[in-house]
Amino acid sequence: MKIKKLKLNNIRSYTSCEIIFPDGISLLSGNVGSGKSSILLAIEFALFGIQRGEISGSSLLRTGCDSGFVNLFFEINNKEICVKRTLKRSNNGIVQDSGFFTIDDITQSLTSGEIKQKILELFNYPQESLSKKSSIYRYTIYTPQENMKLILSGDKDIRLETLRRVFNMDKYKRISNNCKILLIELRSRKREFAASIADLEPKKEKLNELNIKILESKSRINNISEMINSFVSDMKLKKDNLDIIEKEIVMFNERKREFDILRSHFSLKSELKNKSILNIEELQKQISPVNENIDFDKVLESLKSDLLLKTEIILNLEKSMRDNIRALSEFKIKKQNSENIKNKIIAIDLCPLCEQSVKHEHKEGIIKREEEILVNSAKSINELLKNEKDIELQIKNIKNEIEIIRSKQKEIEILKSKHNDMRFKKEQLSRLNNEQRILSEELETLSNRIALLESEILKLKDIELKYKESKLEYDGVVEKHRNLDIEKASSYSELKILESQHEDLTKEISLKEKTRLKLQKYIELQDWIESFFMNLMGVIEKKVMFKIHNEFNLLFQNWFSMFMDSENMRVRLDEEFTPLIEQNGYDLDYDSLSGGERTACALAYRLSLNQVINTIADFINTRDLIILDEPTEGFSSEQIEKMRDVLRELNMKQIIIVSHESKIESFVDSTIYIKKENSVSSIN
Repeated sequence: MKIKKLKLNNIRSYTSCEIIFPDGISLLSGNVGSGKSSILLAIEFALFGIQRGEISGSSLLRTGCDSGFVNLFFEINNKEICVKRTLKRSNNGIVQDSGFFTIDDITQSLTSGEIKQKILELFNYPQESLSKKSSIYRYTIYTPQENMKLILSGDKDIRLETLRRVFNMDKYKRISNNCKILLIELRSRKREFAASIADLEPKKEKLNELNIKILESKSRINNISEMINSFVSDMKLKKDNLDIIEKEIVMFNERKREFDILRSHFSLKSELKNKSILNIEELQKQISPVNENIDFDKVLESLKSDLLLKTEIILNLEKSMRDNIRALSEFKIKKQNSENIKNKIIAIDLCPLCEQSVKHEHKEGIIKREEEILVNSAKSINELLKNEKDIELQIKNIKNEIEIIRSKQKEIEILKSKHNDMRFKKEQLSRLNNEQRILSEELETLSNRIALLESEILKLKDIELKYKESKLEYDGVVEKHRNLDIEKASSYSELKILESQHEDLTKEISLKEKTRLKLQKYIELQDWIESFFMNLMGVIEKKVMFKIHNEFNLLFQNWFSMFMDSENMRVRLDEEFTPLIEQNGYDLDYDSLSGGERTACALAYRLSLNQVINTIADFINTRDLIILDEPTEGFSSEQIEKMRDVLRELNMKQIIIVSHESKIESFVDSTIYIKKENSVSSIN
């Protein structure tokens, strides 16, 4: 793991700040209280969020601010990762808001717990760390200065459990616990298997009994099959005889049906013949002689021609009448005009046009002229009136002639109808006589066929009785055959049940045999786990822990001797990895050491732990980083100088040191200066 950049917004004494972390050894330098440790707490908060008893929201969010965030950029296994966690002030206090997790430019909005889960997966820390404090991080990467004493002199069981998780040694404990669980399960399975095979021998005896019953059932089925075969041939003969009789019955029924149909036809045709005789007699009475020499159509055609001619004459007379009426109307108008002129000329004295007096001679001349016109008009009117009366008389006479012609037409048409009716009746009479002859022939044929059918029906009159007797014999054989089939089917069903029971019992016995083999394997497995495997895991765990303890102890002694350079004071680790200090042959308590001695002991322990992780616990992805908080507190100048050799000997990709010792600046790769003004920290 390599930290690359940290962004802070309203975190403790920082309002807005961005810190770049280069490779190698970096120093966070500044006066006491300038905000150096706040950066380390912000890094831990970005990774694991608020932790009860370790990091609280109220200790992180800047006083007077409603919200803030930490944005951490780092790299693991060539993957670029960015984690952003936010804080906000609410009625319930300061709480974490949803955060963001980015890996290889893919960003997700996650809850605080989900981000922690992602971080643990990237770090390859044990999953149980999700619900616990980040002890592995505190032991291996960063331990606040005030917490170092708790690691060294705190509860040894907590320290040992944490170290076992760091070195992946708790897997042996899990194996041991799993073995105990497995043994409990094995014992339970053994009891189940033993109970399930308790009736194995009785089951085998029952299987033998079923084998005997199956053989008996098969023998009984064979005997029934032989009896059925003997009935089959007899049943076939009786069935063939019955089929022959059934065919004769069919023929008998067909003859009876045909006989009934022919009798019905004979009766019907006899009735038709009688009706035909009556119709012939009636027609003969109705037919009377008619004059065959009259051509009715020719007479009717002549009358029609006369009628058309008379009609045309009437039309012409009517036209002359209309012309006469028109001429009469014209002469009447002319007469009326002359009378009007005559009356006007007598009464007029002055001319209405020229206003001159009209002379008497002129008036006489006009009156004379108009009187001549009146005389001529009266003469013409009289002639026209006489002509009108003549035309009306002619029309009346011709109409009378037309009525006479139409009357003759009706008489001729009646005669023609009677003539046609007589002719139709003669034709009908001829047809009836022909039908009478045909019916007589058909009746004779039907009579002959009926007599033949009566003879055949008489021969087959006992066939139904014969069929009943044969049917009773056949049904008896079929019933016996059916009973044998039922008995055979019942035996087959019984056999199937026995075979099914045999199959189920065979499977059950087979399963019980397999269970017995499993029981034997479980017994052997239990013995192997109890007698060998658990002891082996214990031995392996002890040897691995012994190796870790030896390497840890040698590194711890080496780092401590480099810092202290005193032959009178020695250190070592007991079995629980608790530091033991000896001076001049006497054991010393950690709390009784001077400040520089405690720092040397704590720093040697931290560096030894980190080195052991780098060589043994290679599954943890944070072993290339270490953060040291005031690692030289209480050191003398000579001890600080020795830090140079110690840091170079660590040979780590990234080391972050928090210190206000200016002398450390001389042997680090880069220095980040932090200052604080007006309660606001910033990077200088």
